[in-house]
Amino acid sequence: MTDSSNIWVTPKVKIVAKMLINDLHIRDGDGLASLLNISPTFSNFESVELWVQQRFSTNYDHFSDYEALRRTFVGNIPGFLQGEDWS
Repeated sequence: MTDSSNIWVTPKVKIVAKMLINDLHIRDGDGLASLLNISPTFSNFESVELWVQQRFSTNYDHFSDYEALRRTFVGNIPGFLQGEDWS
């Protein structure tokens, strides 16, 4: 699936990434990419999508469980940057 930013992720990844973005109240902008080991040329939203795609591509059986995916995502972000909804 291609969107306006020309990144490719599956439709399922777009849905799950949007769930993370909404659940954790992630704002678009920049800065999140480097914390997720994604190229800093991508926005926060694009970075979340690419990060989820990578997780699904490497270990779908584990990361198709939303809570496991969410815990791993939160574990990548330093505590001082986490919002109050992240626990």
